[in-house]
Amino acid sequence: MKKFLKIFAITILVIVIVSIGALLLFGRNNHSNLSGSISDKIDQYLTNEKFQGTVLIAKEGEILFTKGYGLAATDLPNNPSTLYQIASLSKTFTAVAIMQLVEKELLNVDNPISQYFPDFPNGESITISHLLSHSSGIPDYLKPNFKFDYSKEWNPNDIVKTVSNSELEFTPGKSFSYSNTGYVMLGLIVEKVSGQSYANYIEEHIFKPSNMLNSMFTVSAGIPKAEGHIKGEVGPVMHNSAAFAAGDIISTVEDLERFDRALRNHALISKESSELMSMTHAKKFPSQYGYGWYTQDVMGKKAVGHPGGYPSGFRHYVTRLMDEELTVIVLSNEMTVNSKKINRNLTSIVLQQPIWIWEEKL
Repeated sequence: MKKFLKIFAITILVIVIVSIGALLLFGRNNHSNLSGSISDKIDQYLTNEKFQGTVLIAKEGEILFTKGYGLAATDLPNNPSTLYQIASLSKTFTAVAIMQLVEKELLNVDNPISQYFPDFPNGESITISHLLSHSSGIPDYLKPNFKFDYSKEWNPNDIVKTVSNSELEFTPGKSFSYSNTGYVMLGLIVEKVSGQSYANYIEEHIFKPSNMLNSMFTVSAGIPKAEGHIKGEVGPVMHNSAAFAAGDIISTVEDLERFDRALRNHALISKESSELMSMTHAKKFPSQYGYGWYTQDVMGKKAVGHPGGYPSGFRHYVTRLMDEELTVIVLSNEMTVNSKKINRNLTSIVLQQPIWIWEEKL
């Protein structure tokens, strides 16, 4: 009987070991197939859309796939460590900075901006929440009628002055209109409340705790970075002060994934603050916006995301599926690339859904 039990136990142990090995092998094969599918899809875009840039896909804190395509600059291939001007992806950082100051009870999202800009027209009826959600009615200084000069050096206060004498587009809180001006003002509020420059605040309170070692506001001479392109030609030179808190951060897909992970782990702001950022606070069909994120339904799943574009030739898109803990990052240094479409199609591949057939532009 003892001999039988011993043989039975050994048999069960062998079955368990073989089963675990099969599961591990299956997992590796799935991971390989996932990477292969994504690689094939990106290669298709390389041919059809002249994609150049870098993608990264992460799920539950693990990087599933990351790869660079094409050139970042002359003789410099794109790769996961390539530095990009991330443009409006910077807005999420600004919103996180505001939420950190809220948690420290240094401000409230319902504070009127007249507390920080006493001379700004209608400031008593516009709140920080309105700035965060693009529902302030303050015109965007980048609209053509303001004839903004990207090439010169700007003080953020002067950027705000370019629209200060313009009428509001609507009653604050009653609609949605994307306004870079609002996020420049939020950066100035961060400075006024924290006593630090916007750049120093972001570096100390977001880059550092997120372990974002390759993120910055200016790139030292000699450090390679991606050049923007428009239809294959190098884009116009833009001064790095032209967007301030609305879009001046320089980063990599690897660092953006670290930022994403820090948010998911509540290392930067609380769960409650993250949920507040991910709620819809303003909408005007087809757009819905929270604080620093567009709020979205992606293939029936709750998501947030954000585009990033710069006239010098950058086009980006980030999507975060909340419940699936899936993040898809697409950074491109070619303005003609539809990064949102690429992002959605990569998301489809990971979720084993049909590829989208669409041509929507940002």
